[in-house]
Amino acid sequence: MTEETYMGVPRNKIPWCPVVDYAKCNFCEGDPQCLKFCPHGVFGIDEKEKKLIVAHPDNCVVFCRSCRVVCAPEALGFPSKPEVLNIIKKTRENSEQWKTARS
Repeated sequence: MTEETYMGVPRNKIPWCPVVDYAKCNFCEGDPQCLKFCPHGVFGIDEKEKKLIVAHPDNCVVFCRSCRVVCAPEALGFPSKPEVLNIIKKTRENSEQWKTARS
C-alpha cells in the first residue's frame, strides 16, 4: 500500500480508486497502458476473461487521476472529489468525537 492514512483517515476508509468502463476500455489491444503506467500497482489483469481490473484499490493515491492520460477516452472513471472530501471530513470528525468521548 502506498499510504496508511490520508489527512488523518485510514486509507481503506476513503473510497478513491478508478472504475473501469468496459464499454469504453479496449484493453489497449492486449497491452494495457494503465497497468504499465501506474507505479502503485492499482491495476491487474483478469487472466480468465482477459480484461483489466482494479486489483488493489487502496494503493491508488487519493485524488490522483494520472492513469486516465494513457487510457481510451473516458475508460476510467473516478468518484466525485467533493464527495470524497466530505467523506474524509466526516470520518475525521467522527474519529475526533470518538477520541474525545473516550478521554
